[in-house]
Amino acid sequence: MFKVSLRSLLAHKLRLVLTVLAVTVGVAFVSGTFVLSDTMSKAFDELYTGLTKGTDVAVRAEAAYSDITTQGQPRPLDDDLLETVAALPGVAAAEGSLTGFALVLDKDGEAVQPGGAPTLGANAPADPLLMGNFSYRGGRAPVRPDEVALDAATAAKAGYAVGDDVTVVLEGGPQTFTVAGITGFGETDSLAGATMASFDMTTAQELLGKTGKVDQINIAATDGVSAEELRADVEAVLPSGTEALTGEQLAAEGSAAIREGLGVFTNILLVFAGVSLLVGSFVIWNTFNVIVAQRRREVALLRAVGAKRGQVLGGLVIEAGIIGLVSAALGLGAGVGLATGIRELLAVMGMEMPTTSAAVEPRTVVAALLVGVVVTVAAAVVPSLSATRVAPIEALRDAAPTAAGIGPVRRVAGVVLLVAGLGGLTACAVVGDQPVLTGVAALTAFAGLVAAGPLLAQAMAAVAGRGRRGGGWRLAARNIARSPQRAAATALALTIGLTVVSAVAVTAESAKGSIEGMVGDGMRSDLILQPVGQGSGISPEVVEVLRDRDDVEAAVEMRFSGARVQDAGTFVVGAPAADLEQVADLGITAGSVEDFGPGTMLLGVDQAEAFGLAPGDSVTVTFPETGPVDLTVAATFTADDLVGSAYILELGDYEANVTSRLAASILVTTTTGDAKQSIADALAGYPNVAVKDTADLTADVRAQIDQMLGIVTALLLLAVIVAVLGIVNTLVLSVVERTRELGLMRAVGATQRQVRAVVRRESVLMALLGAVTGIGLGTAAGVALARALSEQGISSVAVPVPTLGIYLVVAAVVGVLAAVGPARRASRVDVLRAITVE
Repeated sequence: MFKVSLRSLLAHKLRLVLTVLAVTVGVAFVSGTFVLSDTMSKAFDELYTGLTKGTDVAVRAEAAYSDITTQGQPRPLDDDLLETVAALPGVAAAEGSLTGFALVLDKDGEAVQPGGAPTLGANAPADPLLMGNFSYRGGRAPVRPDEVALDAATAAKAGYAVGDDVTVVLEGGPQTFTVAGITGFGETDSLAGATMASFDMTTAQELLGKTGKVDQINIAATDGVSAEELRADVEAVLPSGTEALTGEQLAAEGSAAIREGLGVFTNILLVFAGVSLLVGSFVIWNTFNVIVAQRRREVALLRAVGAKRGQVLGGLVIEAGIIGLVSAALGLGAGVGLATGIRELLAVMGMEMPTTSAAVEPRTVVAALLVGVVVTVAAAVVPSLSATRVAPIEALRDAAPTAAGIGPVRRVAGVVLLVAGLGGLTACAVVGDQPVLTGVAALTAFAGLVAAGPLLAQAMAAVAGRGRRGGGWRLAARNIARSPQRAAATALALTIGLTVVSAVAVTAESAKGSIEGMVGDGMRSDLILQPVGQGSGISPEVVEVLRDRDDVEAAVEMRFSGARVQDAGTFVVGAPAADLEQVADLGITAGSVEDFGPGTMLLGVDQAEAFGLAPGDSVTVTFPETGPVDLTVAATFTADDLVGSAYILELGDYEANVTSRLAASILVTTTTGDAKQSIADALAGYPNVAVKDTADLTADVRAQIDQMLGIVTALLLLAVIVAVLGIVNTLVLSVVERTRELGLMRAVGATQRQVRAVVRRESVLMALLGAVTGIGLGTAAGVALARALSEQGISSVAVPVPTLGIYLVVAAVVGVLAAVGPARRASRVDVLRAITVE
């Protein structure tokens, strides 16, 4: 049977190629995700190992807790501790290190933004034993207060060379320095895309607001002293609240933090890979259904000459297994290329990754093989089982295979599931706040589409078949009605992708409408100042500039930090109590904002209900730098979406527990209505600060949502490609199956153009069936999802009709394009050979 299966595959090369491609795309997505994640993890492992090379022990403040919200900012240590540690026996070298905010400006005065990575200022390591893979590509180390060293990536991007003057924006404002050196990190030009401005230690302490302080003490051991021995000796002299780690522990901790962040990224990509594989499984299932139908006579002949049912089933499963193996091998290779392409794309976006070779781990190979083979074989099992029921007597029949009817059980089950699912989505949309039930209802409705798909295909054929007798649309509709199961399975592959895209589009449009309402209803400030780019912040000097202006009535800075409230990880806001109500309507529900001051906090109403708290109650806020602090609830408020957090602390309490002085935003009310440009001109020395009014803020948020929608659509593009391959595959197999029919059409006068038109219209009908069902289900799911996310700030529902209309048009175009090859093939059928085919 293996030889029979292999010959069958090789005898239909086009069918083999299309089926393999459908599986390969999904496998490439899965393997590419793993390769990208493993490669990035490997790169950062090597980077952190290189950075800590020579560091046997590191001393730092002990964090009260550590997670992704702490942003890696430890409490600074006193310089005196450095002297204590350096005097210990077994210490060959000890040196402090610190980092902070420093934004480099290019020669045109524009901020050098690294595309998501931070803009760092740091001290340049001075002791050769503790430099790790930090090196100078040109020039020398900065030694004077007016000198700086830039990382090679930033210097190249901004066009700086040794000896040039460069402006750097710091917490205390912009200052000008001379470039003394260009730095690198092994073979990498930057730290994962971050900009790095390095100063001598004394200058760095002053500029970064840490005079007499260091973030960490790096220690090198003398010969013959192990890292563990030195760590124990160092730990014995440390004050409480500090800890000592070995260099290996420090590197592993940094790598683990990166892996945690990459884990979220990897899981998101795997979800979209799963969608592509689900689409691919429908394509395989449909392909094998058609193959089995077309090969009934061949299978019957095998049964007639003695083949058993198990052998027939085994032969088809072998075919599926071969397709799966080939797809897995091709998908693994394509996955490596896909991972490389994504890394290059990230580099273009400014997110440079450390240099390393692609990492293809054994689990990636196993995953590719399992996904390729298991998905293919599983999708082919049910059609293969039907082949075993072919009786040997069918070998004597000349009639072409006919599609089986739609069973009553499937009809009833499909209608019931579809009605139940849509009813559930409607109920969730009416009630709101039902995310779990929304997901269950959507899956139920999709199961209903799978079961009732042939009924919907017949309904579409009935509508399309009302054209003139003998017309192309009528003939195409009859072909759909003749094999509704096949048409439905082909369309469902497209339904999956469009359901997700449409649901996301509706949710995104609802979010954009809610943002407009939230900003318009709660914002009392005339202007909002925000830092440009990610990983940045606004210098506290900007607030002082604003408060000195006559056209500024109030300027309230908002600072953000990770913390735990009642042991729940979150972000808290630090803001001055004065003028807070002047710039924003907080929606106070209990207590009074007048009671907000030192030792108190404002608490979101939902969080207050969850914690069982009310004004006057005590709440514990744990800061990563200083530990737990007890505060009193002054009032509860509803505008947490506007503020960006449900926890507002008085700025003095915030500053006592958080070292960073950078603001995430500044809310400004003005005495005149046209102060935007004059304020922007006054802040020209801070190019990382954008001055916006409420219209600008709304537009920015809408743009971010549109960007998110674009990313989701792009990730689902592979699923759409697989669905298109499914349409092409179905049409090709259909053309082969209908060779005699096509020949008869030509024999009675149909032109090649008319034959091509029938095939194209059949393709368009299948594409539209997938589009209509996908957009319909996606819209219903999107509305219910938007209502389910009301607690996350989505307060209104909006359906983007033009966008959904574009999806429908694109689906029709996809149908036309998918039919190009099959239609050409159908029009070239030899008339005499076709009408004599058995």
